Amino acid sequence: MFSFARRMQKGGLVAVGLQPGRVQCARFAHGNGMPCLDLWLDEPAQASRLLSLQQLAKQHGLKAMRCSSLLAPSDYRLLQTEAPAVPDEEAREALRWQLRDQVDLPVESAVIDFLPLPDASNGSRPRQVFAALAADTVIGPMVQDFQQAALALQVIDLPEMAQRNIAALFEAENRGLAFLAFGESSALLTFNFQGELFALRRIEIGAAQFAGATAERREQLAERVVLEMQRSMDTVDRQFSGISLSRLMVALPPESGLEAHFANAFYLPFEPVDLTGVLDLSACPALLDPDSQRQALWVLGAALRREEG
Repeated sequence: MFSFARRMQKGGLVAVGLQPGRVQCARFAHGNGMPCLDLWLDEPAQASRLLSLQQLAKQHGLKAMRCSSLLAPSDYRLLQTEAPAVPDEEAREALRWQLRDQVDLPVESAVIDFLPLPDASNGSRPRQVFAALAADTVIGPMVQDFQQAALALQVIDLPEMAQRNIAALFEAENRGLAFLAFGESSALLTFNFQGELFALRRIEIGAAQFAGATAERREQLAERVVLEMQRSMDTVDRQFSGISLSRLMVALPPESGLEAHFANAFYLPFEPVDLTGVLDLSACPALLDPDSQRQALWVLGAALRREEG
């Protein structure tokens, strides 16, 4: 259930995003053209997760529909580590013990998944993976709430994987892509190549910190964001020298002032994210607004899981 896979065997998953004070749901139909958004909900949350889910099931006709849901960043740990020297079917258990001293949760009962990274060393260094771990005390209650609300939870997803799915739509052939998106409490910088994630950095500065800040404070925040990004890009250049980045896509908070800093800070051209060029959002005019797209980005990305073949 806790999975890094970008594609599922069946289509039509309803992605459910439960944020502080908000509930968002998205589903895409996939045909010959762009993925078409055929379900979008964005409404105030109820007093508990269970009540919010029950409202989705009863009032919006989602009962028994196949769903995915996103974990909050505080609910899991995501680490880059050396791949265990075991077959893939044994890797989760091997990672459980390999990472036991690197995380502050009980690995014995943790839910674990992993994603291999591209080999940028031509075999000269051990294979690397991203490993995600979440405590069963986080996953168990989430599963129970979906079950009680008569919603069929199929996948528990991560914002990093959802952002990967969106970034893949903007990639140039045989080129890497950097993608920066701001949530309310933090920002996420990811690096894609051939549809997959190969590097990332979470920046503990979010849209809420820019909102209402003085000009001096916005300047300080922007400088911190740029410094974090420069460090990440330097690391990517060193570790993945065989991957050439084409551009930096950005989903920025309004009036952050970051555009002026980016113009001089990076060798990559940067471009604001406009999802209307890669997704058919015509069924929801509210999502034509760039900041609405930013706020919906991870739920939309989670909804992009689709049928194989």
